[in-house]
Amino acid sequence: MVEDVRALLVDACAYYRDSPRASALLGEALDHLDEPLRVSIGGAAGTGKSTLAAALGDWPTRALRDLEFLDAPPPSTLTDASVRLLRHLEPDQLATLRPTTPSAFARQTAVDTILVLARADETGAGRIDALLTAKQIARRAWREDPLCSGFQGVIAVAAQLAYGARAFTDDEFELLAAFAAVPREELERYLLSVDSFTDPAFPGPVSVETRRSLVVRFGLFGVKLALTLIRTGCDDRVKLSTELVRRSGLGELRDTIAGCFAARADALRARTALIRLETVLNAEPRPHSDRLAARVERFSASAHDFRELRLIADIRGGRTALAGESAEEAARLLGAEGTASEERLGLVAGTDPREMYEAGLDAVMRWRHEAERPDRALAERAAAQVVVRSAEGLLAQFV
Repeated sequence: MVEDVRALLVDACAYYRDSPRASALLGEALDHLDEPLRVSIGGAAGTGKSTLAAALGDWPTRALRDLEFLDAPPPSTLTDASVRLLRHLEPDQLATLRPTTPSAFARQTAVDTILVLARADETGAGRIDALLTAKQIARRAWREDPLCSGFQGVIAVAAQLAYGARAFTDDEFELLAAFAAVPREELERYLLSVDSFTDPAFPGPVSVETRRSLVVRFGLFGVKLALTLIRTGCDDRVKLSTELVRRSGLGELRDTIAGCFAARADALRARTALIRLETVLNAEPRPHSDRLAARVERFSASAHDFRELRLIADIRGGRTALAGESAEEAARLLGAEGTASEERLGLVAGTDPREMYEAGLDAVMRWRHEAERPDRALAERAAAQVVVRSAEGLLAQFV
């Protein structure tokens, strides 16, 4: 797909060579095809977008190393995907996130956004079960709220906790361990608020400034959670850091970004380029420019990556009739667990090509049967046909 889009942009650049503005816009899009995938982190003030961007950029994982995270970039910046933060999943806030672009291609291939329920540790007045409650709210919204149906995921994240836990120091662990050793009934009343935690009457010799720095790093919820975890077995810095990050929701967000964005980087960059071309065509229509527009439309009709991503989101969001093992297999074949052939087929790396072919053929036959069943609703047959197309793509590699 990328090379076809590159050829289209080259033709468009030649067509608009006498327009400095159009040439600059198209040239930027052409260059971006060879640049890192750009993911914008956006949200209203106070949602923690800068903290989340820092937490993701400080996580040197192989899956995310080729991504560029941008903290609230200017509207003119070319971005390929986005993570949008909201404090509450209310209808009026969700409605503002619906695509309003004039680009028909952008609307038809809207698979580029993950929604984050931000500051999840503050859910339910910051009780110790706040993160669990926030995750349940996010999961229910994704499954039941039609306004959430267009996102690749709705994930609850406590960014401050995640960022603090990623950079946990030995001194901070020793300090928290000392607090955890104080009898619970003696410490409890000092954990009711930031003011009480930084009260000079706090038991022990730890200074107010030191306690305040802990709250700044982890939040009061993070401090309370860390104390609970230390008391229940997280007896060293690495264990505590790992568990805090896991509970923060950052790992789930990272995995979703890796699966939906990093694994589809070429397709998403191509999508960005086509949207930019469509913008130029709309802004500067010319005789015969409809030929370029028709080529853009053909990409919309033939880009299977976007259909895969939409169906993965529908399966995981519970918006299809697929369930249980059928849903798991469909999502895997669509590339939810990795886009390599072995990953799609559920086989180990290095599997003999003949075995892979047999597994792919079996998948094609079974899902083609599902796609042709007259007792299935049209939407179910259409979903099965997308899976068939993915499985057929695997077979084509062995022909």
